[in-house]
Amino acid sequence: MKITDMLVMCLRNLWRRKGRTLLTVIGVVIGSCAVIVMISLGLGMSQAMDGMLASWGDLTAVTIYNGGGGMMYYEGASGSPDTEKPKLNDEALEMLRNIDHVSYIVPKMQVSGDMITIVAGKNDRYRMQWADVIGIDFSLIDKMGYAAEEGELPNEHNKDSSIVFGNEVAYQFMDTKKHGQSAYTYKQMLPDGSYSKPFVEPVGETIKIGINNSKKQNEDGTYQYGGRGYEYKLTGTAVLAQDVQYETPWSIFVDINTAKKMIEDYNRLNSIKNAKTPEYTQVKIVVDDLNNVDHVQEAVEELGFNASSMAQTRKEMQGHLGIIQLVLGGLAAISLLVAAISITNTMIMSIYERTREIGIMKVLGCFIGNIRIIFLMEAGLIGLLGGIIGTIISYTISIIMNSLGGSFVSEFLGIYSDGSSPISIIPLWLVLLALAFSTVIGLISGFYPANRAVRISALEAIKNE
Repeated sequence: MKITDMLVMCLRNLWRRKGRTLLTVIGVVIGSCAVIVMISLGLGMSQAMDGMLASWGDLTAVTIYNGGGGMMYYEGASGSPDTEKPKLNDEALEMLRNIDHVSYIVPKMQVSGDMITIVAGKNDRYRMQWADVIGIDFSLIDKMGYAAEEGELPNEHNKDSSIVFGNEVAYQFMDTKKHGQSAYTYKQMLPDGSYSKPFVEPVGETIKIGINNSKKQNEDGTYQYGGRGYEYKLTGTAVLAQDVQYETPWSIFVDINTAKKMIEDYNRLNSIKNAKTPEYTQVKIVVDDLNNVDHVQEAVEELGFNASSMAQTRKEMQGHLGIIQLVLGGLAAISLLVAAISITNTMIMSIYERTREIGIMKVLGCFIGNIRIIFLMEAGLIGLLGGIIGTIISYTISIIMNSLGGSFVSEFLGIYSDGSSPISIIPLWLVLLALAFSTVIGLISGFYPANRAVRISALEAIKNE
């Protein structure tokens, strides 16, 4: 018997009992639809989670924090870092660069506000009250995700003479010629939608950073600063747009070599004996691939450094999502189990109704294998048809969920969503997997009835009718 003849016979038999076939197909539709929708929700949650973590920071970055950092620690000082703790210095950077899968390294060095005074304007009229001064490698600033809101980022040619402001820090300048509230300015939105201007517009302004002399204190509690050889005149080149981690708004950035010199100058000016070589406050290691982050982090920790990464958080959240997906998958599996039982029941009933037909096929010399294939094919077609219809319905449900149910589903599942990420994602591989799975479920469900059909005696089958 040709395969086409068997296919035609299967379709004719299914159509002849279309009511029962339809009810059985509906069971498969519900099961396959449940599987697709549940998995698509899991994929959507995973993508939303990655989007949330990406908004917190680079997923391929491993960050090392140093408690001592660029501060003025010296031998024998109370509260100094543990001597057994590895130093985060240039030698450490070389070791970190030699770790496999490291793309590049971005070190940072913080200069304590107690060490410097920042002024601007004629006769140093405007003095900064407070700011984080951070040294970074200006040659890597474009790789750090920073963008200029005003001006242009420093480059290799002007990095030694440049200073970059966060978008809020300029409002920390006070007017030393005024008193009371008039000596300060605040960022306020004006009626035309613009913002009030600070005393100092950073871009193009000459900013002076003087090294404080802790032995010469003023009446207001500040220190005398600058002096011959202890003053830096830098030009403001850019104001940074606010980054996603809010690192930049209240910070001032100078080149990392300039930051090192400032710390060394402070130690020399204040006669700090046995001053240690300044260490980096923070080092960000950018890995070539997300899958290699764990390897790099383990290698960093083996060197004795405390490292953290968004990959750790991602792994923990994936465990939480895995539990949710397991529950959703269990619900879908129950639906498919019911559908499988329904297919088995339908095929067994079909055998009872077609006993004479089976007997006639055997008497006419039909191969046993062909009889088995006919019943397996009918069960497989039920599964395939249910999978196709279930896929179409699943796409419809997915579209409705993505267009209407975003806020509700994200809040219910506790997953951050900015509205741009879909809640339900149905890739092509999921469709093909669902169709194959529903077909296989049909074949498995029809295996027992098919074997039962081929074991029927031809004479008894004819006699029974």
